[in-house]
Amino acid sequence: KSLMVRYKRIITNLLEENTYIIYNEKNECIILDPGFGFDLIDSFIKSKNLNPKAIIATHGHFDHLASAADLIDKYNLPLYVCKNDQLVVENFERAAGYWGVEAHKPLVSNWIDSKEKKLEISNFSFSVIFNPGHSPGCISFVIDNFIFCGDLIFKGSIGRTDLPLSSPSDMAISLEKFVNSFTSDYTLLTGHGDETTLYQELKTNPYLMKYEK
Repeated sequence: KSLMVRYKRIITNLLEENTYIIYNEKNECIILDPGFGFDLIDSFIKSKNLNPKAIIATHGHFDHLASAADLIDKYNLPLYVCKNDQLVVENFERAAGYWGVEAHKPLVSNWIDSKEKKLEISNFSFSVIFNPGHSPGCISFVIDNFIFCGDLIFKGSIGRTDLPLSSPSDMAISLEKFVNSFTSDYTLLTGHGDETTLYQELKTNPYLMKYEK
């Protein structure tokens, strides 16, 4: 059983992307989706005296990985990304140029297979849900009562499917599977915008309500 976790949301400097620092009472932490804002992320880690164990990514888009390389350099961390987003990560430099920001492509040490159901890192035990659509390798990480769902779902909305490598049909399948996978309420920690809950979205989010069985 993993230790009880807490999390800190950090709104980064590009597209108001949400980075999450997930940490436990042993001061170990996992950095999820480190966006453009190394100093914001690192100063929280230092302020809490945390010991980073890994970086995990809900998907490979630039705004979710912009400071990964700097964090890997500083803390010598493994980086976990779903294998189906290899092409997305390969586009990293092009995306940096497009957004006009300075960032290096991170080395992905661990490609997560889309069939994986669990990810164990140190004292953290995540369930992994493969939910492609926004990108081919989107995954959600579940720990305790929290679902870190990246750009699958937002408060009142869902992730875009008009990007290169997006798939509206995959997104529909992922959303239907997602909303029918849970028997209790969870906090949804999204890739952009405010946190919400599964039940709240099932009641009010038109993009999700239609999929509930």
